[in-house]
Amino acid sequence: MARYRGHDEEKNPLLNDSGTFQHEARQSKESIKKFRFMVLGSDNTLMNEACGIILGLTQRGVTSNIGACILKDGQVSGRQVSVLKTPSYWLEHLKSHLFFRSGVKSMKNDMQFCDSMVFPGPHAFLLVLRDPQNSRKEHYLLRALSQVFGKEAIDYCMVLFMREHRERDIERNQCVKNCRQRYHVLKNTEESILNLLGDIETMIQQRKNAYFTNDFELLEKAKTHFQMEFDAEYADRESMLRRELENTVEDLKKEITELEKCNRLKVRELKDELNKELDASRDRENRLRHELDASRDRENRLRHELDASRDRENQLKLDFKKLQREIQQLKATEKELENNLREAKDKEALLLTKLQLECSIIQQEEELQAKEKELHARQRDLEKRKMELEAHKRDTRSSGSQQHEHQSSTAVTPADEGEADREDSQASGSDEFEGLKAVRRNSKQLEPPKMSESEHRPLHTL
Repeated sequence: MARYRGHDEEKNPLLNDSGTFQHEARQSKESIKKFRFMVLGSDNTLMNEACGIILGLTQRGVTSNIGACILKDGQVSGRQVSVLKTPSYWLEHLKSHLFFRSGVKSMKNDMQFCDSMVFPGPHAFLLVLRDPQNSRKEHYLLRALSQVFGKEAIDYCMVLFMREHRERDIERNQCVKNCRQRYHVLKNTEESILNLLGDIETMIQQRKNAYFTNDFELLEKAKTHFQMEFDAEYADRESMLRRELENTVEDLKKEITELEKCNRLKVRELKDELNKELDASRDRENRLRHELDASRDRENRLRHELDASRDRENQLKLDFKKLQREIQQLKATEKELENNLREAKDKEALLLTKLQLECSIIQQEEELQAKEKELHARQRDLEKRKMELEAHKRDTRSSGSQQHEHQSSTAVTPADEGEADREDSQASGSDEFEGLKAVRRNSKQLEPPKMSESEHRPLHTL
């Protein structure tokens, strides 16, 4: 909540790291930046607790000296707050009604000394109570304030209760009645402290002065006296400054006349120098004009070259477009050639398969021709044997026709078996010959298909 000046002081847990309230303080339209409080009471521990809560101190940061006035400073929501804790033994001198006046006389110097510690005066007198029953008669402290500082001091008093009590009991309290029902229940929370400051601001706004002082007229007289002294000193200072100003004005006039003389001479010299510089500048101007004309000629020449370069650029652009079209055509022809190459490769593969088929057919024909020759040779052999058998039959028919008939009726001779075998072989040979003829007819039917002119071309031309 605040930064404090004490050595053993610690921050309140309600504070953040920067030492200020976590929420913005509620302030009135005419907010007071500095507060001064005087804390009264009979319980030293209770007063220390109240001071610690207002300033955001822990119990270790509040000293517990019973017989001395202790002043603590701090910042509450960006406002400077000074809290003066009065001695708790004051009430012991005032409890008895018989000795009240003597007690006030003995305490007057101490009370005035405490009041001087919060010069020029406190904004509020805070009377700290624990029990609304007022068992310790703290209202005597309010009477002592009115006796020492006057009845106007009661208008700046407020009662602080450190514990919550019933509102009925609080309103019946004698101290609250004397303070015209001004009281506050102080809690160790940010909201409670801000409400206390707001209540004190409201109380002060209803008074003539923003803080209590018993010597208000004396302060006004001192203010007028100091104002008169200040006005006299200000008049003397003003007259002295006027004399010094007049002297400085005369000195300045003399310096101005001397400077005017010097300036006239300097003006003449400057005119001569300016005339020389003017002639030189005219020469430079003529030279610059010639250079300007030359630069204009160069500019015109460069413009012509620029136009020519633009024409060349346009021509190059047209040539580039033509080249792009030719490239596109070449790409199209390249694709067409690739397609033709693929077709040629396909045709080449087809021709290879056809060639392989022709080679196989030729090989089969050669094998058939060899078999045919072999069959012709066997056929000739069979014909020769057949002719020999027929001759042999003719020779044997005449001589042994009877015996042959008898043998043929009874049994079959080995010669007959051989002859039957030869007839079977002839029949089988004829069958094989017929099979070869059928194979040749099939081979003739399996002629290779006719190829077109493009297929008869050599492969390297494709």
